[in-house]
Amino acid sequence: MNTQLIGSQAVKLLSKLTGQDLTVHDITPQVVFMANVIALLKGVIHADAKVSEDEVSQFRATLSKLNVGNKQTFELSKLLYSGIQKYKLHSEIDDFLILLVPLSEAEKLLLFGLGYRMAMADSSLDESESKYLRELGKRLELESRYLDILESSFGGKLYNNQDFQEVCELIDPARFHDLGTVFVNAADDLLGALNKLVKIEIREPQPVASSTDSVSSEYQKLQGFQLQKQSLLKRINHLSELIDGGIKESLLPVTFRDEIQAIKDKLESQRFRVAVIGDFSQGKSTLLNALLGEEIQPVRAIPCSGTLSVLKYGDRKRVVCRYRDGNEQEIAVEDYQRKAAISKEAALNNRSEELLKSNIAEIVFEHPNLLLCRNGVEIVDSPGLNEHPDRTRVTEELLKETDAILFMTNAIKLLTQGERDIISRIKEREGDRPLENLFLVVNFMDNLDSDEDREDIQIVANSIIKDGSITGKDRIHFVSAKSALKAALSNTSNEYLVSFQNFTRTLEAFLTDERGSVILQSTTQKLNELTHDCVNELNTATESINTNLAASYEEEILEQIGEASGRFVTIRKMVEYLRSRTTELALTSWSEYKQELKNQVLAGNKDWKTEHNPLFSRDALIQDYVNQFSSILQKKTTDWATSNLSNITNPKFVLLDAGIKEELDALNASFANLDQNIGTNFGDSFRPAFNSFNASYVNIALPAAGGVVGAGGAAAAFFMIPALALGPAIIIGVTAAALLTGGTLMAAIADTYYQIANQVCKSGFQEFDKSEDEIRRKIEEFISNLFMERAETAGNLIKQIISECENRLAIEERKQQEEGDRLRSLISSKKQDLEKLLSS
Repeated sequence: MNTQLIGSQAVKLLSKLTGQDLTVHDITPQVVFMANVIALLKGVIHADAKVSEDEVSQFRATLSKLNVGNKQTFELSKLLYSGIQKYKLHSEIDDFLILLVPLSEAEKLLLFGLGYRMAMADSSLDESESKYLRELGKRLELESRYLDILESSFGGKLYNNQDFQEVCELIDPARFHDLGTVFVNAADDLLGALNKLVKIEIREPQPVASSTDSVSSEYQKLQGFQLQKQSLLKRINHLSELIDGGIKESLLPVTFRDEIQAIKDKLESQRFRVAVIGDFSQGKSTLLNALLGEEIQPVRAIPCSGTLSVLKYGDRKRVVCRYRDGNEQEIAVEDYQRKAAISKEAALNNRSEELLKSNIAEIVFEHPNLLLCRNGVEIVDSPGLNEHPDRTRVTEELLKETDAILFMTNAIKLLTQGERDIISRIKEREGDRPLENLFLVVNFMDNLDSDEDREDIQIVANSIIKDGSITGKDRIHFVSAKSALKAALSNTSNEYLVSFQNFTRTLEAFLTDERGSVILQSTTQKLNELTHDCVNELNTATESINTNLAASYEEEILEQIGEASGRFVTIRKMVEYLRSRTTELALTSWSEYKQELKNQVLAGNKDWKTEHNPLFSRDALIQDYVNQFSSILQKKTTDWATSNLSNITNPKFVLLDAGIKEELDALNASFANLDQNIGTNFGDSFRPAFNSFNASYVNIALPAAGGVVGAGGAAAAFFMIPALALGPAIIIGVTAAALLTGGTLMAAIADTYYQIANQVCKSGFQEFDKSEDEIRRKIEEFISNLFMERAETAGNLIKQIISECENRLAIEERKQQEEGDRLRSLISSKKQDLEKLLSS
């Protein structure tokens, strides 16, 4: 399933159908498939506007057999059932297609198979039901022949067996293991239903029986080898699918894909290569025609094979000339013998010259009805060995990749010295070991007149076994290719046809039992080794699954939590340092200012104004002076708070806010990197909070009226209470002092005013000094509150970040647990499949 096609439209549609606010993470392939199954079955049921009990029963049985094991998928499926029925999704084709499009071809075929089975629940396929499925299949570009197979199979009609097998392979449950149990159960159910049907096959047109059948006995051993090969390829394809699924889940290394592909390519390309060699005019072409049961190769009494010819299977007759310059050309079949032969004149006179001038490297003849070739054999017909040294070297070179060598010799002049030299050179190339794959074919046995001649020929022929040139069972055969071919073409029998059939059976047995078995065993061994490697990798994956999952996100998120905590500690240290330093500076400033304040007040009290007379309204005068003293004191402390204190705190706050911003910016950048590394969206979650803090920072830090906004007024409020409370204490102190000094009131009036003002200042400062500790405490508290407010703002943001990280970590741990369960189940399933492969 192409999950990338599950976009916002699919999320919106499924949210509507379930009544839930779903996200793309909630929508698994199983959820999408369940929605499609319910909708399609509903569509089939309602297509003919009739709902039978059989259809309802089949609908329930199908959903029950899917056996949705995952709890979340099960709950969503129940909601989907209600939503699809409510919104009639099966009738809203455009909406339906939104959920159908992500399905692969195999998944669509699986879905439509369930649909056709539903349609046949009442034992008949209504025209409207067929139309509904056909039109929907057309919109999805599902091959019509697949729908033909499903409709014909469930309807008990004739169908193409090859297409039926293709459908069965596409819905093989092994294809769906990676997608979950719903898919596997659906495939098991559908495949079981198809296999129970009575299959009435349309057989492929068979070629008309030819004389080759009698020559080859239909090459049953070769056919058996091809069946074994196809069975092995099926195992390879199955393992390839398992490997692809394992690679997709990062359970298997990608190199396994290359290994299985190499095994597959080698087996698929495997052909038995049989080379026919010998001197000119030894009957090679006639032998080939006898093997093939058709007069394909040019034959005449004088030498005629002029180039290398390769006969192989093809789905149609065609001839391809491959030239020495690398080009190739398809020619008419009728021109094959002309191209493959040299001219009669050249054969009678100067063969070598014509051959050397030829620019044809080889001629490939593909043919659909040559049984030997149809069963995986390619035959190479070489020019005569005694024609030219260059041609001889070409022939010897092609033998390197040949499974069987048919060495033709003439019974009349058996094993000439030149032929023995050729066999010796081939033997030397093989390490001077006896040749196991060389068959000596003694031709023209019909030209021998007496049994004595035949016995002599047999003795001479067997001498090459005695001298160690060739080895193996039945490596020498005495034939008459011409007589055997005539008998085969005329559907008669003679001794030469019988001996030729013995030869073909021996060749077939050699190819299958000696060469083929090695190929199958080697491929099986490689396949088993790779299968064992897959099992070992899955075992390793199982052991490390918890570690890998835990380490995937947890470590990085925990690092972010640690970083956030560390930056908060850094901020608190900055706050504490700057608070302590600011408090120290502020208290020093206050002490200095207080002394200056006393001097200023004492120096300026002579200028105090009053309407009261010290003789007649002394108490009122004292009260007036006390009020003036308090007012001056309050103003001076306010001036200090709004000017001196702000000048001390403001630079420190600017420094602190810059430091906090630097820490938060670094933290924000760190989360951006985390999002990029592990695909989270912390940045989106935290950005509003970061922006909010920055706005708050700007609002607080901007200086106004020469200081921190509100700081002077707030500081002044701390001093106002002790300043205003001085009045009663000063009055009492001044009155007492006046009573004690009595006579001084008779002095000059001006001096009396001055003495009372000084006494008010003296008594006022005495009372003011009593509140010094309280004032200093409030200065410290005021500064501490300002700094703690900054720290608290940053702290709340970092706490929010840590909380979000912890929540995300919990979510990831839950997802990891679910993913771990899924992977363990998947690994177990794959191991079972692999073990089945090993035992098959």
